[in-house]
Amino acid sequence: MRVLHVTSEVAPWAQTGGLADVAAALPPACAAVTPGMRTATIAPLYRVTRARLAQSGAELASPLAFSLAFGPHRYEVTVAAIGAPGTHAVWMVDCPVLYDRDGLYGDAHGDFGDNHLRFAVLCRAALAAAPAILGGPPDVVHAHDWQGGLATALARLEGMTAATVLTVHNLAYRGLFPKAAVPELGLPWSVFDLHHAEFWDQLSFLKAGMAYADVVTTVSPTYAREILTPERGEGLDGFLSHDVARVAGIVNGIDTAAWDPATDPALPARFSASSLAGKAACRAALSRELGLPVDDDTPLAVAIARLTPQKGLDLVAELAPRLAELGVRLAILGTGERALEDRLRGLAGDHPRHLAVRIGFDVALSRRMYAGADLFVMPSRFEPCGLGQLYAMRYGAVPVVAAVGGLRDTVHDPGDDELAAGAGTGFAFEHVDAPGLAWALGRAARMFRERPAAFAAVRRAGMRRDSSWDASARDYVQIYRAVLRGR
Repeated sequence: MRVLHVTSEVAPWAQTGGLADVAAALPPACAAVTPGMRTATIAPLYRVTRARLAQSGAELASPLAFSLAFGPHRYEVTVAAIGAPGTHAVWMVDCPVLYDRDGLYGDAHGDFGDNHLRFAVLCRAALAAAPAILGGPPDVVHAHDWQGGLATALARLEGMTAATVLTVHNLAYRGLFPKAAVPELGLPWSVFDLHHAEFWDQLSFLKAGMAYADVVTTVSPTYAREILTPERGEGLDGFLSHDVARVAGIVNGIDTAAWDPATDPALPARFSASSLAGKAACRAALSRELGLPVDDDTPLAVAIARLTPQKGLDLVAELAPRLAELGVRLAILGTGERALEDRLRGLAGDHPRHLAVRIGFDVALSRRMYAGADLFVMPSRFEPCGLGQLYAMRYGAVPVVAAVGGLRDTVHDPGDDELAAGAGTGFAFEHVDAPGLAWALGRAARMFRERPAAFAAVRRAGMRRDSSWDASARDYVQIYRAVLRGR
């Protein structure tokens, strides 16, 4: 089986969120559980990617050069592999006029005005290069989010026999462009209707990708159900219910070798579920690093997320003045909306003994925060899957989460007594507001202070949870095989 993955991000070469982690881990995980599978992941060669390749010493190999012509446009592109191609390789589409810029999707002035061209070229280049980089035509074209959406549409429109799968990592980002882009991208006007790529008189890359996919997947079972409702369907719930053949939810995994507190070189001390002594050393070191008191009697919570309304960090800001009352110290790492960044900085200045804030994207610091934390706070208003809670459990930080989407699927809260017996992995709340978050944080803090053995049982249960890609990769492979049989 030959599988082509089309994505706008792949870790560690270009990343703004969890999509890059999934694009890096899922293809080799599928190949590992499927003898004879060959996979290729293809993404743009951004300016930041070129810089990271230079820093790492990695080189581009096996270049393929060709022209892409569509609509009124012609682009000269090169597709090259990072390192020697094998059963799984990451390939980069080099087209400097489109990708050699600061930012992946935009800059300080907003989204790039030619994003429709940038990601149409990605999809067209991926399909054109696929036979050469896979050793034959792809059996499966697996596109990710709106940026890869045209890959499934083009595969169908151009008569390819491959099975097509589109994974929605976040339905809120639909890839919307003026309808004038339809002929500019060399697409027939037949795609621009209610049942395919038209969304309120605009062209939607994501809707096009879903319309022409054999199967649409999301990154958790609960999110797959949620997007069929008006509340979470982003205006596409009717289309998903009536025009998409199949919607399936498969929860994300993490690379458990790369994220392992027993071996992580970023940590000041190592630990595991069976030997937690190093966890205390990480906690003390993190408190000192962030300027918080080293206090064994008060749980240290962390929040690591984009500072946007979706992630609910405004609810955390509402609770900041009550942290002392709740008996919790909190550290926040993230970047996002300027107003929320400024608000959190101000609150940290007002409450320096209970709140520390670091604005930015720092993977090494995030690892130290997971390792040093007792609690991990993720009050998302909606969450397709989330990876933070999986990393947190792996590193012994007990999640406190809103019971939505993938958080509901991955964090099990059966109640305090069952949690004390090791039958659950975290604390969840149904009402996604500041009182709901305060209630859940209060439960967690009380268990930490008053029932340390019970809290330790919850911590160990999370650390022992299987969050690897193995089971999820097998589910994806089953979908590939089912679609191929059907075709």
